[in-house]
Amino acid sequence: MNSWRTAAPICVVLLTLLVGCGGSNDEADPGTTLTPSETSTTDPTGEPSVEPTDPESTQATRDKPSIQIASAPIGGNVQTDGADQCAEVNWLGRNPIPAGTTIQLGEASLDPTDLFDLYQDACDTDLRPCTEVMWQTTSFMPCYVGARQVARGDRAAKLMIAVTATCETEADCRSLAGDVPGSQISFAPGDLVSNG
Repeated sequence: MNSWRTAAPICVVLLTLLVGCGGSNDEADPGTTLTPSETSTTDPTGEPSVEPTDPESTQATRDKPSIQIASAPIGGNVQTDGADQCAEVNWLGRNPIPAGTTIQLGEASLDPTDLFDLYQDACDTDLRPCTEVMWQTTSFMPCYVGARQVARGDRAAKLMIAVTATCETEADCRSLAGDVPGSQISFAPGDLVSNG
């Protein structure tokens, strides 16, 4: 009888293990709460997937339309001091400049090139030179270009400034030149006086 008493507890333990390891039931008991590790992730729930929290990759940048104008529509007064002259440069094209448009001034040149040389010292030092200037609707201030007469002549030298305009739309770019065909600024030769 001793062996039966020893075998009974072993049978109870084995039965408990068999019931515990038996087939699984897909539904939990009503009184049981499933933890996240016990939920199934293979069945679709019909809900949208969780958005990733990593930063999104940058979108390809959209190139804005741009144009280059070889002789910008500019105008302004020219002050003369002997052989030195200083021109105030203002935009004469479409005004106001369309919102979202940037007009970047390029290098100044003269036509013809034999009467004057570009000479920024002809302008007061407190006047903004026309280098690295960008005009926009919200920041539009004139700039200044100086020249010095280096030869006698009877015709004026036209100040030319090329510009590159970057616009929101192609129509804005096409409208920039307006009715002005180019530069309206000229340096007129005078009696050549040496400035030392």
